[in-house]
Amino acid sequence: MRGKKVSTAAVASLVLAMAGAMFLAGCGGGTGNDLSLPVVTLSPISASVQAGSTLLFTATVVTPTSTTITWSVNGILGGNSTLGTITSTSSTTAVYTAPTTVPTSSTVTVKATSSAETFPSGAAIVTITPAVVNAQVTVAPLDSVAQAGTSVQYTATVTGPDNNAVTWYVNGVAGGNSTVGAITTSGLYQAPTTLPSPPTVVVTATSQADTSQSASTTLTVTGSNTAPLFVNFGPGGNSGNPGTAFYNGLFTNVTVCLPSTAVCQIIPDVLVDTSSVGLRILNSALVSVPATEYGTVKDSAGNAVQECVQFPDTSYTWGPVLVADVLISGEKAPNVPFQVMGDTTYPVPLADCLSLGAGPSLDTVAALGANGILGVGTSIQDCGLNCAAGQTFSAYPYYICPLNVCQPAFLPVVKQVSNPVAFFPRDNNGVQITLPSIPAGGAPSLPYVNADGSGLLPAGQLIFGVGTESNNAIGNATLYTLDSNGNFPQVVFDGVTYNSGGSIDSSAPALLLSNPATLGIQNCLDNIYYCPGSTAPVALAPTGANGSAGTVTVNVANADSLFANNPGFSAFNDLAQESLSGSKTDQFDLGLPFFYGRTVFVGIAGTTIPNNASAPNGYVAF
Repeated sequence: MRGKKVSTAAVASLVLAMAGAMFLAGCGGGTGNDLSLPVVTLSPISASVQAGSTLLFTATVVTPTSTTITWSVNGILGGNSTLGTITSTSSTTAVYTAPTTVPTSSTVTVKATSSAETFPSGAAIVTITPAVVNAQVTVAPLDSVAQAGTSVQYTATVTGPDNNAVTWYVNGVAGGNSTVGAITTSGLYQAPTTLPSPPTVVVTATSQADTSQSASTTLTVTGSNTAPLFVNFGPGGNSGNPGTAFYNGLFTNVTVCLPSTAVCQIIPDVLVDTSSVGLRILNSALVSVPATEYGTVKDSAGNAVQECVQFPDTSYTWGPVLVADVLISGEKAPNVPFQVMGDTTYPVPLADCLSLGAGPSLDTVAALGANGILGVGTSIQDCGLNCAAGQTFSAYPYYICPLNVCQPAFLPVVKQVSNPVAFFPRDNNGVQITLPSIPAGGAPSLPYVNADGSGLLPAGQLIFGVGTESNNAIGNATLYTLDSNGNFPQVVFDGVTYNSGGSIDSSAPALLLSNPATLGIQNCLDNIYYCPGSTAPVALAPTGANGSAGTVTVNVANADSLFANNPGFSAFNDLAQESLSGSKTDQFDLGLPFFYGRTVFVGIAGTTIPNNASAPNGYVAF
């Protein structure tokens, strides 16, 4: 080219060509050394996380495909406790853990940096928010009782959030109302002046910081002549063993006081028994006012009187006869003789006391399943003229023990253990027991309410008096007068008349229905109850001494299935077992399962009954 002149335009074209080649090489379009920069992206590119919580990040390296990723928070490799930490979980993923406290700046930058170059990285913005702690709410007291027009102070404890305020509800109504009772923001519940229906209401405290969290309990409103009835496993709790668990225990609270004083003690978990008469309290339950402080019933010679009572199942109670004022709800019975069970001051006269057989002593909570027995049967005294002077009785329940040698003793009726109801100044002619219906598979207890406040099974009611108040009218119930033993004179089953009769017994945990041979129902192999192949209806026709007759249908379910399906349930309306041995064989004793969904009246002997007829031995009506 020597000697040939090059134009300015040609020079310009050469420069552009060289620049283009260099540009293509720098963009990866050429061969040889690859000087490209990797592109890193993060997912997510922005996020919000609660303090103390974690967040997963994924890094994608566009090129090169093989590289090492390092992670940082606000430029600090791996982060720290103030800003949060980040830890690799694989070649392309890492977990960010937010600090337990929101930092001064609630926003931090998480970066994933490729090892291929110093600067290429992907970044994500993380906003840290305060942790939301689920509130835990508890309410006290549980399953409380209030007379109409009175108040109960509730407290709510909220753990978790900083805000521990609650909103109070009664039956789902914020603050309640005049029908179900009102409750203040401080938890003071004011019962209505008229009993709600049902008388049990649900009191709920809901966390204001976390409205999904709440706690509920029940409150039963009582009238002057009503007391709540609870069904549960009793003070001994659930043993977990069908052979020893106390199913269908019917309890109420009884207050005993030193006569004519305000020195009193509330005795909870007292078993309500329509088939016995008199108040009996375990010696171990008389704590704040011990048995030694009560007056003692004595015979004419000044000897302290003891009592031994044996029940049809051969169990028995032994202890002294004392005197107390007895309060149940708004009713008060002054100077009532009652028995203390489990007092070991004197030896038990076994030969006389255990005339039905050597059964167990009911002198402890474990043996009795309760703190006492409230016998509200059809008599005023537990023995009456049979144990008074000049009468003949083969198994005297009353004893005196001079020189520690116990012997039978006559005792005037006015000193005998007595039905407290008969001593009330009003509403003293009997009782009414009303229990709600429960499902065929049973219920945990009465009262019972689901944690969310739904599914209420209210407490039952023990109402004093028959036909004496607006709440105890006998209505259309069929009235059966009883024989001298306090039983139906006859019960007809499957065309056969059983003159051993039957009774209504709220203290019996099951329906005692004849025996397996008579019923054609199979016994369970591992407990005392019946286990038919499928639920079996049993129709009974009791007859009263007054000629009243009716048909009662009860169901007998497989006890093994009941217990297996609901091991924590205490209430069953279809639990049955065979009759007791001896005099009770083939008798039909309608225990507590009979009472569910019914109103049952028990009238005291010699009192006026609603139709003005005669009932010298008392009556029942349902």
